[in-house]
Amino acid sequence: METDGRLPSGSTGQSTNPLRQLADTVADKLTPHWIGSPETGPVLILEIPLGSYEPVLVARPDSGVSPLAAAEDMRLSVVLGSGFVSHTHALQPVGLLQEGGVILSPLQIHGYTRILGINDEGFGVVHRSEYQPHLFHSALQAGPGIIEAGKLDISERDLRRPKYYRSFLAICADAALAGISTEPTHLRTLGQSLIQFFDQKSMSCDEVVNLAGDRQAVLVARRDNGEYLFHGDIHNNRVSMIGFRSAPRH
Repeated sequence: METDGRLPSGSTGQSTNPLRQLADTVADKLTPHWIGSPETGPVLILEIPLGSYEPVLVARPDSGVSPLAAAEDMRLSVVLGSGFVSHTHALQPVGLLQEGGVILSPLQIHGYTRILGINDEGFGVVHRSEYQPHLFHSALQAGPGIIEAGKLDISERDLRRPKYYRSFLAICADAALAGISTEPTHLRTLGQSLIQFFDQKSMSCDEVVNLAGDRQAVLVARRDNGEYLFHGDIHNNRVSMIGFRSAPRH
């Protein structure tokens, strides 16, 4: 295992290879990308084809669940977190948490601005003011929106704030991108790097939602040998995360 700053990084197996090499061994049809700049540092992105994988909301209010346990118990190929920061040690959601049509935690009209939802068509993102329970069977409140409607939506004021580790989800035409920064960074510079990446790859990714960062930031991905690579704390419990598992074949 290696450590990048304060967040652990490596493999659940015996491999001592750096994360960049481990990323080349992710499970079938998951495509790793590395982006970044001197301002952001290296950022790992996993391209997840939604025809081969389906999104799953991991929701465990009160008790919480660790990223590794969620991956193993729910047979998830990718786990991205955290949905939001819980109250210290209480594992209580802050903002909307909806699972299977049941609202586990109510919408907050202040704070996180985006609602990241899952329905039969896949992902959807709406502003909290536009949220209706029937839009999604599962949803969580997150934010801010790094990119909204294809445009960078983080002002230059962000550059005066502290840098943090960032985890984020991008919604693209036929894929989702699960990403994490391996060094603390600003949301604005991260968003600028993402827009350049989308342009280079000719990808249509209209929404990028920031998930809870710093110590809550985590990305777990199954390797082709059945082990998991990770960046972030995979043992600390979270209230909510986004997972991906192999879609059933029809």
